[in-house]
Amino acid sequence: MRNFLIPVDFSDVSYTAAQYAVDMAAHLNARKIIFYHSYAHRPSDGFDAEANYQQSSLKHLEKMKVKLQMPAGWSPEIHYLADDKPVRAGVEAIVSEHAVSLIVMGIAGLSDIENTLIGRNTMAVAESGSAPLLIVPRNHIFKPIRKVVYATDLKDVAYITPAESIIRLAGQLGSETHIVHVDPTTQGQTPEKILGKQQLLKLLEPLNPIFDVISESKDKAGGISNYVKSHDIDLILMASRNYGFFQRIFHSSVSKKLLNIADVPVVLLKNKPVA
Repeated sequence: MRNFLIPVDFSDVSYTAAQYAVDMAAHLNARKIIFYHSYAHRPSDGFDAEANYQQSSLKHLEKMKVKLQMPAGWSPEIHYLADDKPVRAGVEAIVSEHAVSLIVMGIAGLSDIENTLIGRNTMAVAESGSAPLLIVPRNHIFKPIRKVVYATDLKDVAYITPAESIIRLAGQLGSETHIVHVDPTTQGQTPEKILGKQQLLKLLEPLNPIFDVISESKDKAGGISNYVKSHDIDLILMASRNYGFFQRIFHSSVSKKLLNIADVPVVLLKNKPVA
């Protein structure tokens, strides 16, 4: 992964995500870091009406970078960008211009998704699907990612699975890859799910993944979360797709619960290889 985009609103949550992003980028020896702030939602008070919001935002971005712990021996190209576009539009433009490999944003939990600006911004970027999005839980600190898990419902596997992105990401991280399917009713033994498992294992064959079915948990998000804890998983991978993505991922109770209870970051991958 060469180019990281870090949208921030200067909240504690976005600082946490920025530090995680910087540490991960250094670990992967990324070439470029882009700090971005949208001032589309200007404060109603506390600013001079004549203030240059762009210059003010750029100065705050530079101050934020100074506060972050930048790993020694790593000198990426650093960009500071700010504009008055809505976050989604701003991010999409930067992804296109800078060939962004990974977007990193923060989130505090379910209430944050629905009720705060950083949560709504993260949702908007997730809906866009313009590039892989890594969502960092509050107060999470980066550590080398040794194990990743891809959560699947085994539906439309050939169409939905971002196989190239998973292979590229897990390969770059040097991670052991797990696949998990939560199914207390049929234990993944219907003809359709057996076929889906076969297709998925074939698609991800270069990673030699470990496939597990969780049959004891009726709550899918809880089952995945328990699996993450019991297997020392460092990163959760989920598929995204542009059509119906927002409804499929974030309007589902499973994904909202998972983002709320997950103790590790979640990456939403699109059907396009990670650069």
